[in-house]
Amino acid sequence: MRALAWTIPLLLLATACTPVDADDAADDTDEETVDVRVGGGPDVESTLLARTMTAMLTAEGLSAEMVPFSDARDARQALELGAIDARPAYTGEAWLEDLGRADPPGDVRESFVEVRDHDGEDDIVWLPPRFDDGTDTPPANATFAFVVGGPPSVDAELTTVSQLATRLSERPDATLCVDEEFASRSDGLRAVLIAYSVRSDQPVLAAAPDEVVGGVGSGECIAGLTTATDGTAWQAGLRPLTDDLEVFPAFVVLPQVRRAAVDGTPGLRRALAPMASELSTELLGSWNARIVAGEPIEDVAEEGAQTLVELAGRDAESLEDG
Repeated sequence: MRALAWTIPLLLLATACTPVDADDAADDTDEETVDVRVGGGPDVESTLLARTMTAMLTAEGLSAEMVPFSDARDARQALELGAIDARPAYTGEAWLEDLGRADPPGDVRESFVEVRDHDGEDDIVWLPPRFDDGTDTPPANATFAFVVGGPPSVDAELTTVSQLATRLSERPDATLCVDEEFASRSDGLRAVLIAYSVRSDQPVLAAAPDEVVGGVGSGECIAGLTTATDGTAWQAGLRPLTDDLEVFPAFVVLPQVRRAAVDGTPGLRRALAPMASELSTELLGSWNARIVAGEPIEDVAEEGAQTLVELAGRDAESLEDG
């Protein structure tokens, strides 16, 4: 099933992320030549990903720095102009902003292939992901998601939105916590409920993303809508449900690199490939949760880079053994 015709899907994604101060995000660098400049920001998640990419490049022996941006569109333009060489990117965002289309697909493969082919004509490369199923396997998908409480919550057994829909049919008085703007749109919550055959009169509590987490955690809401990688939700022990009918648009998280940088910088693709092949929704959500809990973003990025490289090494060994 194709995703809904999202006219302003970035609104909830923006409110679910914490802005980052560009001055705080800047790396301390000198005037010497830098092999790779990585664009990051404006939110914490993008900054975390950019710092992780920088750490991976450094581990490969390349000199790298993070360049902060206050707007994702500015980072994209900087990539096109060669002011930066790489950045973390989201397929759904590229579908909306670069392809100029209002119907991002829910299928992660379709989302990737379309933006990859489009940007290839502009000499921008998306490093290819490894496609598995589930939040604990690649690729990371920072899409919208209904979250439910983890153990000992009675709803912790739910893993898909279809299962949630069945639970709602059994509990017609159960409340959903949903962003007010999303709840009021004809192509928002109403369309999701129709897709999953949920009663149109299911109780809904209008709530901002941070209020969603509290509502689900307290049991006031059976499930709440935020993003699948929302650090506040993960830190609170909530878990995203798999959108098994692919109603929500895919926002696959991948390194985006200038072709000239790939061709002219030996080791760049090899350094960043583990992010594309190993990063999962659960892994990214857990990193965001650590930052919400107060860990320095630089420490989380360094450890994250090591984790991705180690996972890629294990997968390579498994293939060789097989």
